[in-house]
Amino acid sequence: MNMGKRNILIVEDEFITALDIKMRLTTHGYNAFDNVGTGEEAIKIVENEKVDLILMDIKLKGKIDGIEAAQIINKKYNIPIIYMSGNTDMHKSDRLKATNPAGIIGKPIMEYELFETINNALNNTD
Repeated sequence: MNMGKRNILIVEDEFITALDIKMRLTTHGYNAFDNVGTGEEAIKIVENEKVDLILMDIKLKGKIDGIEAAQIINKKYNIPIIYMSGNTDMHKSDRLKATNPAGIIGKPIMEYELFETINNALNNTD
């Protein structure tokens, strides 16, 4: 299902949610970085590590939200970003759409949707 170990960054400020996602990813053969809970931390990881995909919560702790972090990352790096949000109104946001996300998944996260979206995003970068 997964071609080689791909590095996925989880940007999620709810620790339990992030831990659940990380366990799902590692079970499916992905390498998941330790979770980061702010957009600022996500930007630092991307600057210093090889990241193949980002799972980005929209509402984060810190000074910037997930959309702003994605805007900053998109300026320098070509890394697909999949947004995660429990707020379906955010899925229609013009700010969000302007970042050309590789996908948007709702919370609670359904495993089938998560891996279908990840596979589509990674296949489009190969």
